[in-house]
Amino acid sequence: MNAVPAPRASTASIADYRLLEPAQKYTRAFCTEEEVQIAGHIRDFVNKEIMPFRHDLEGGWHRDEKLAKETLHRLYAKLVDLGVTKTNLPEKFGGLAYSPVVRQMINEELSRADIGLATKVGKIHWIVSVMAAAGREDLLTEFAPKIVGADSWTACVAITEPAGGANIEDPALEFRTVRTIAREDGDSYVINGHKLWPGPSGYADHFKSRHLSGHLGYWTVATTDPKLGPEGAGIFYVPPDAPGLEFSNPYEKMGFSWTESNSDIWFNDVRIPKRYRIDTQPGQGAQLINGFVIGLGRLAGAARLVGLSDAVLEIVLNWSSNRIIAGTPMRERSMFAGMLGEMYRAIDMARQYYLTITWQVTKPDIYGAPWSREMKAKFSNARSFAGDTAQMVCNRAMELMGAAGYAYESHVEKYMRDYKIVQMWLGGAQRDRIDIAQGLYGPFKWAGSEF
Repeated sequence: MNAVPAPRASTASIADYRLLEPAQKYTRAFCTEEEVQIAGHIRDFVNKEIMPFRHDLEGGWHRDEKLAKETLHRLYAKLVDLGVTKTNLPEKFGGLAYSPVVRQMINEELSRADIGLATKVGKIHWIVSVMAAAGREDLLTEFAPKIVGADSWTACVAITEPAGGANIEDPALEFRTVRTIAREDGDSYVINGHKLWPGPSGYADHFKSRHLSGHLGYWTVATTDPKLGPEGAGIFYVPPDAPGLEFSNPYEKMGFSWTESNSDIWFNDVRIPKRYRIDTQPGQGAQLINGFVIGLGRLAGAARLVGLSDAVLEIVLNWSSNRIIAGTPMRERSMFAGMLGEMYRAIDMARQYYLTITWQVTKPDIYGAPWSREMKAKFSNARSFAGDTAQMVCNRAMELMGAAGYAYESHVEKYMRDYKIVQMWLGGAQRDRIDIAQGLYGPFKWAGSEF
């Protein structure tokens, strides 16, 4: 990938930076040699098949929507064909059943190319993890043929609501502020409510193209009764063309796969079969939301932020090898070398931490279930540190490259626009810190809070 137009374009090879290669950066204490080779294969694929089309994912500088959407769907279909969307599906359903660690390594490698594309892949992982954690083999059997088939499908988890933003992520509120209500009616649930920011979302026809077969639907956080708190909270599957679904126009975003539609969803007496409630045991819905929707969602965000930061560092390393100051490459001047070293130090620390916590997820008997306050604190720690790292790396890259970094051709400004939403979603950086504190000394209630 060229950092800037000729004559300032980089001639350095990514292979020159051994510390950034999978063989060096992924610790064998957490994964096998074969799993590192899988990450290396994904990295090679990313370099060859995705990196050359980064600008096309936005439709170029003038944002050609047709080009952007076609590129996103085409590259996503290639990743589906590669098998990345079925990595956490159990083998009995035709999946690859990769370990959580290798899945996060793949997540990181994909995010080097485009964090929005990596997130699109992650939506399939998200819904599979929720259904698997709930023990819903019947639903996995229903959806597996599309996930493992030759066609490519997308999916959505709908969480946020207008009244509270990150209220659903706040354990002190115990889901009592949720206003998307699923009312029992015979053999059905009838859902009414309003969700913000779910993506990809919109009318079903928007998700059909030459490369994308369609939308699997919406895994929706709702409650049977806000007064029941955790006992009423659950996750409900809503088909993409269910009668009563209504969508706003897509949001205009500053980055992050802007053709990947995020919109309001209104549920107007949407009727679904009772079996489409994912959780089946009292309190299980709250556990799934806290542990697998919010907690592991933050952990996946950490891996993506590290991958993005890695890519930015590669660009700066290449560019600074060709930027000459008084006859010496910029990166060989001690002040700039120190800045580059600091960028790498933070990236590798963020990586080793998210790998550690991902490994701990596989040992719940020792470290606690994913919905425990201790693990939620660690998920939050991983995401918040990776977010701070991405912010520092993008800012530092812009400072080192100056006008070249500010230019569209360098890609740095796109990475800078993309990292911010991952730092903010699922409660945001401040919510991370509160959950870290509550992991240390227990949950607390907001003084005078009323539901």
